[in-house]
Amino acid sequence: MRFDNVYYITGMAYAGKSTMVKLLADKYSGILCGENYHDQLLPELDKTEFPCLTYTRDLEDWLDFIRRTPEEYKAWMKQ
Repeated sequence: MRFDNVYYITGMAYAGKSTMVKLLADKYSGILCGENYHDQLLPELDKTEFPCLTYTRDLEDWLDFIRRTPEEYKAWMKQ
């Protein structure tokens, strides 16, 4: 899969990142890939090609998210 014109907006909590990304995606007919993964592409992503993006999609329940070891969490965040 090839991505062209991908932009990342980062910053501290409650800085307006999600709001800005949504507004930009709406204005320029972009695809919103937010940190909560409520995006248009997630159902189509291959788990083996994008393991960190599809991680939350494939959880059984919220307990699976918090049961990870610190090392597993760090690896997920780094990827």
